[in-house]
Amino acid sequence: MKSLAFIILFIFSSVTSASVWKANRSWTPEDIQDFSSWILSEEYHPMIFFSINSPYFGIESDCADAIIAARVIYSFQNNLPFILKTSKHNNDVITNKSDRFDNIENELERVKAFIHHIGQSIGTEGLARFNSYPVKLNQLKPGDFYITRWKINGTFIRHASMIKEILPTGHLILYSSTTPVKARELDIREGMPLHIIEAKPWGFKRFIPHEIDMTTPVTLLQDYSLEQYQILEESGKDHFFPRVIDELKTREDTLDENLRRRVRNLCSALKMRKREVEFTALYLKELGNRCLNRDEFDEHSTPSRDQSLLNGIKRLLYGWKKIRRSTHITKVSQEIQLALDYLIRKQRSLEAKSALNELCHIDLQINDNRVRFNLKHFFDLKMSSRISSHPNDEIAQRWGASGPKTSCKTYY
Repeated sequence: MKSLAFIILFIFSSVTSASVWKANRSWTPEDIQDFSSWILSEEYHPMIFFSINSPYFGIESDCADAIIAARVIYSFQNNLPFILKTSKHNNDVITNKSDRFDNIENELERVKAFIHHIGQSIGTEGLARFNSYPVKLNQLKPGDFYITRWKINGTFIRHASMIKEILPTGHLILYSSTTPVKARELDIREGMPLHIIEAKPWGFKRFIPHEIDMTTPVTLLQDYSLEQYQILEESGKDHFFPRVIDELKTREDTLDENLRRRVRNLCSALKMRKREVEFTALYLKELGNRCLNRDEFDEHSTPSRDQSLLNGIKRLLYGWKKIRRSTHITKVSQEIQLALDYLIRKQRSLEAKSALNELCHIDLQINDNRVRFNLKHFFDLKMSSRISSHPNDEIAQRWGASGPKTSCKTYY
């Protein structure tokens, strides 16, 4: 009887136990290259976790989660194994063979739950230290990522960005998520990352192919290289990214392109702020417009985003003022000159205002009026402390319009 019971139990366990998904083949060098092609393709887009039309709608992420999620999704879609180390020990791993999610019948929902489990188990430190390795700069490709850490007021801040594309000028298109963890549209940055590394294990990295071999030391991988740290030591922080660009470019950048790229980055941040504010307004409506608690406030307030946008505009204006005083201004198109002169109040004509609006504007509904809002509006209103980062404020006040502010608690 015991033997029969054991057989029944074994059969039952075999039937009910499942992987997150079944891998029917092993990774090959061609798959590694195809992962890069997939990242470059339209299948990997900023709305992949946020559009209701995306099968991966609702996946919550911070910066490391978003990068790892991309690797999980590619592995799942191609029936490939997935392995992620959670410590320096080879047996501390999370894999697609996990039976933790057997209670979820829908395979796609299992994958989403798997991604959320990874997000709770590992972050940027684990991605940098146990699951990636530095590569030679001229071999960077889509699917590689940049990961860094810096200190503010004694506290370490970390961030990671996926390389979506490498432009002919050597500049990068970077996709990233941020904190707090939630389902969101990915941020887009064109150029170089904002923060420079200091040493290993940070920098431009590539996923370790654990799925192929867990025993080979990363230093023996063919594309492993410490070149970027040598360049950092030789060139210093001020010249690190220019050296990276030199390694990647196939043609020279122009001053006009450079300025347009900076404006596009600022415009992307402005548009992202609009979406965040509108999403918060809908969320508040569902809650009956009650005051948000500390966790909700942390998720929906925008002080860091707002300050970052202000600082970006300041950097652009500082650079433009220097260009205006130099002979290089002849290399800048009339459109850019007018727009940036309007931004620094050197031009007040309708033509200049129109030039700035053409480069970047958003349309807002403020107190029943449709308003065209540009970078100058944000800059002026933020400098006069009228832009509100408080999620309980009305949309009008979030964009600097006059009116009563919320009486709800401010947590920071």
